[in-house]
Order: sequence, then structure tokens, then C-alpha cells
Amino acid sequence: MDKKIYEEIKAEIKDFRIKANSYANKEISLKDFKGYSGGFGSYGERGGNSFMIRLRMNQGCFTKDKMNFVIESAKKYAIKKLHFTTCETIQLHGLTADATADIMAAALDHDIVCRGGGGDFPRNVQANPLSGVDKTETFDVMPYAKAAADYLLSIMLGLKLPRKLKVVFENSCHNTVHATFRDLGFIANNDNTFAVYCAGGLGQNPKMGVQVATSAKPNQVLYYIKAMIDTFIENGNYTNRAKARTRYMQETLGIEGLKAAYNKHLTAALAAGGLDINPEIKSVTKVGETTNIKNWRLIEQKQPGLYAVLFHPIGGDIKEEELEALYNTILPMDDVEVRIGPDQNIYVINLTGKEAEAVLKVTEFAARNVFETSVSCVGATICQVGLRDSNGTLVNLIHSLRQDGDLSDYLPRIHVSGCPSSCGTHQIGLIGFQGSFKLVEKKPEPAFIISIKGNDKLGKEVFGEALGTILQKDIYPFFKELATELKAKQMSFKDFVAVDNTALLAILNKYIN
Repeated sequence: MDKKIYEEIKAEIKDFRIKANSYANKEISLKDFKGYSGGFGSYGERGGNSFMIRLRMNQGCFTKDKMNFVIESAKKYAIKKLHFTTCETIQLHGLTADATADIMAAALDHDIVCRGGGGDFPRNVQANPLSGVDKTETFDVMPYAKAAADYLLSIMLGLKLPRKLKVVFENSCHNTVHATFRDLGFIANNDNTFAVYCAGGLGQNPKMGVQVATSAKPNQVLYYIKAMIDTFIENGNYTNRAKARTRYMQETLGIEGLKAAYNKHLTAALAAGGLDINPEIKSVTKVGETTNIKNWRLIEQKQPGLYAVLFHPIGGDIKEEELEALYNTILPMDDVEVRIGPDQNIYVINLTGKEAEAVLKVTEFAARNVFETSVSCVGATICQVGLRDSNGTLVNLIHSLRQDGDLSDYLPRIHVSGCPSSCGTHQIGLIGFQGSFKLVEKKPEPAFIISIKGNDKLGKEVFGEALGTILQKDIYPFFKELATELKAKQMSFKDFVAVDNTALLAILNKYIN
């Protein structure tokens, strides 16, 4: 990290500490504190008596040093909730004002920047967590994502954006980081160039991105980022926050107008020059060793004899002792990395067969099947703007279905958001839930809007179709009945709804009508 940026951020934390304590003492309002604190990656939690902090993990890279910092912080401040997010970060919850400021300052010495983790700033630059090791990848995008993150950090404090800006890099056709519907997304092409999409996003009024380049040169990615920033500053909405995200430029400018505005700024950036990059492309040189074990969480890397192990903490939450057990296991292993995925999947990469077996064992606490890898945001018990307890609903559903034998083996991954903001990415789920309410005898009851058939795969992107609103208390009975039907038919949910929704609605209508 640049020393000047380090010192500047460090100095700002003194003011943050004062403001956070003022909020804790009820001397400033929630609205005023949120408008200030978000830029530091911290928010007051529901009830106004505690705080959270979001630790940006560049491209989802959770190094051993960073992992140890989180573990030691959790011990020191008795942190009970550690939550992985869909932006490849980790959040620490239930903090005091001073603990939040302490962690924020100490994190800088571990190359963790909280600044810009919220608010109207460029957010954590994301990359496919298996970039560099995936057998199916086009090329390794991680070096370019890192260069993008370094560039955005270098200019971040001087920017005045209408709202946040999310930049992502995808290495394959899987579109794991949703590059085709982010504020700015780069997708690796077979000819070692990038396809570039802009002004997309989930949440209220979701939009697929607009393709603004088909073959961007990798050494010029920073020009494309600058063009996006300049386009957003010139055309974004500074007066109405509800319409301030980049996707609303599709409405105000039109698709062709957006392309023209972007290309104008790209041409200007290229003419000005100075942003070419030549990042070091590192190759994995570790000697592999095969294993004969079979496990759905074991992934063969493109490097012979090396493996990645996937594990998914239920609801995205991991306990300090679980994280410490993993840390102690991988600490003596050479070249082993941990990467956070945008679906709350965690990957431990560059493992030999024997090392993979050890990591599989120490992560047995995590998801047991695809359904249990379901995604949720942190939920309304903590989030100030959340409508429903998405996290608690998902965790309770998983544990309830565990009592029913193998039923959940027949269910797909679901995505649960506590509100329309789609932090749980419900809009791209094969089954998605959005926090809402339902009137029962003229009284509002906790409920979720259910949608189906969302898809994030490249070339097949579609947002889910809303079918109705289901009471929170009916979600488990619905899934139990659905899973029982799928098991009886020996059919996947995807095939179950492939032709039409008739069979699904026969079950669902019992709960949404």
C-alpha cells in the first residue's frame, strides 16, 4: 500500500472514532452517521447499540496473515459473528465504537483497507476465486483485477461519485462474479482480450449490463475503468439516491447514448495515456500429488496433482474457532491460498492430495450438499435497512431439513435477501426470496416474495420471475413438500420447472394464496 494513502487513511480514523462514539451516545442521528460511516466500511447495527465493519479482501484473497488478523481480532473483542459477503469481503459484527476504530486502524498493517467498503466509493474489486487454477478458465484475470484495485485505491479519496461503483473480473464462461450485470465487468476472451460490460446491477430496477467493448487489451483495463468513472460522474444522478446507481444511466441516456458517452470518455482517457499496465503473471510451481478420494467439494486444478477444496459456511457465517482450525491446518502448507467467492463459497487452493484431505476434514462443519450452499445477506436482525431476517430464515431452514434425512439433497441452492437491495443476490437464484410482508387478518406478517428461474451464466442471464408472497413460517413446510415431490420423481428442481410452472404452482399455491 502506498505510504501516503496509508497515512491519510490512518489520520481519518481519528475523526471516525469521535463520530462513532457520538452516534453511540445518541448525539448524532442514524441518518447522519450512516452518511458518514459508510465510506469507512462501517455501519451502526439495528438497535443503535453496536457496529459492524467490512474488511475489504482484494479480489477475495484471504491470505494467511489476514486470516490470522481476523482470528486475533475476534478473540480480542469477543466477536461472535463473522460473515462472508457476496462482494468477497468479510464482516465483523457486534462491535463497540472504539473496537471498530481499533480494528480499522490495525487492519491497515495487514494490507486490509476498510475505507470505501461502503458509501459512494469504488468497492472491493472482485475476481473469480478460481482464477489461475481453474481448468476451464480462458486466462488468469487475477493480476489485472489486482492492478485495477490498486488504481482505484490510489484515486478513491479524491472521487465524488453519485453512488458506489463495483468492478469485477471474470476468467471463464461461468460468470461467477456477474460481470455482465455489474457497474463494470471484464470477461476474459479466448484471444487474450476482455469483453467489457457496464451499467448493470441487481436490486431495485435491476438491469443487465451494456456491452461497450468486445476486445479490450488487458494492458489497457485502467483506461476502461477511468472511462466508467468519468461517465458516471458526468451522467450519474447526484440529487436522487434511489436513482443514482450506474444502471439508471441506461434510462436517462438510452443504450446508444450510454455507449456514446462511455466511448467519448474512453477515447479521451486513451489519448491522455499514462495508465498502461504490465502486471506480473505468476504461475503455480508447486509440485502436486494426487489423491484417490472422491468428494463433491474437491476440485482438480489445471496444475497436475493440485486441488482446490470448496467449503461453504452455513448462511455465510463462520465461527472464530472454525476459522482458527482451518488456519492452523494450512499454516505449514506452502503456496496455499484462501479465496472468498461471490456466492459465499470459500476456496482453499494449491493443495496436494494429502493436504486436500486434511482441509476437507477440518471443514466438515460446512455445507453438506448444494442446497446448503445457499446464499443470504446478514439479515434484518443486524442490518438497519433490512426488512426480514434472511440469514436466520436460511439457517433455520437448513437445520430443519437436516432432520428430514436426505430431502435437501434434491433441492437447488437458493438465494435469500432481507430486502429489495439483493445483497443475497435473490434475483439470479433458481429460487430466490426477497424480504417482504403479507397481510393476515389485516395485520402484516413476516414474509418473502418468491421468484424462480434466475440465471447468472454467461449467455443465459435472466432475472427471476416473481410468483407470489409466502409467509416466513411457511417456508420450511413448502420446501419439505417440494423436496418430497422431487425425491419421489427423482428429478432436479431445474427439470421440474423446465417446461412450465404447473407442477411447482400446485405445491406453492397452498402457501401463497
